[in-house]
Amino acid sequence: MGALQCPAIRRIGRTSQVKRTILVSTFILLCLASIHGQHSQAAIADNPESGTWINVAPANAGFTILMPAQPREGANPLKDGLDQHFITLETKLAAYVVSYIDFPEAVTDPAAIKDMLDRGRDGAVATMKAELTSEREIKIKQFVGREWLMKLPKGLIATARTYWVRHRLYQTVFVTTPAADDSSEVMKLRQEVANRFLNSFSLSGDNVAK
Repeated sequence: MGALQCPAIRRIGRTSQVKRTILVSTFILLCLASIHGQHSQAAIADNPESGTWINVAPANAGFTILMPAQPREGANPLKDGLDQHFITLETKLAAYVVSYIDFPEAVTDPAAIKDMLDRGRDGAVATMKAELTSEREIKIKQFVGREWLMKLPKGLIATARTYWVRHRLYQTVFVTTPAADDSSEVMKLRQEVANRFLNSFSLSGDNVAK
């Protein structure tokens, strides 16, 4: 961008970049979660969810979250020189995915954040051919976010939560494959572990201090 460009135009350009990136990253995240979520529900007797959960706190990520076993970490390059960092875990019961992206500058305007999250949701749901079954606004500390419950192809059910924290986008996704013959024990366990995983997400480090 030219040096004489006014601040308002620069803000519009940055916001458009963030909208595009949220759409792409949400799509990638749902694809990743869908791949990991395609597993059998036949045997859950020896699942790690029944054991001691691990407090996962990746270096310099600014968050902690509980997972039933040690996850894998990785990163996916996006456009504009950005990287989407992943933490993933698959068990017989579900798939657990956490991601974050750092943007060059912070966005603090609530209306702009809402618009960006709306566009990311709409684009990802349409591209994935998913059905949005419920949605609600959420917060973590003073930061706004969104929760979406979606039906994905191949019988997958995903609960996704997204938080915008200054210049960083956090996303957590829980994916499972319900079956018509699931026992009440399996259904109860699935709901319990979904809540435990999603509700355990917490900000840490500089995200708490500022």
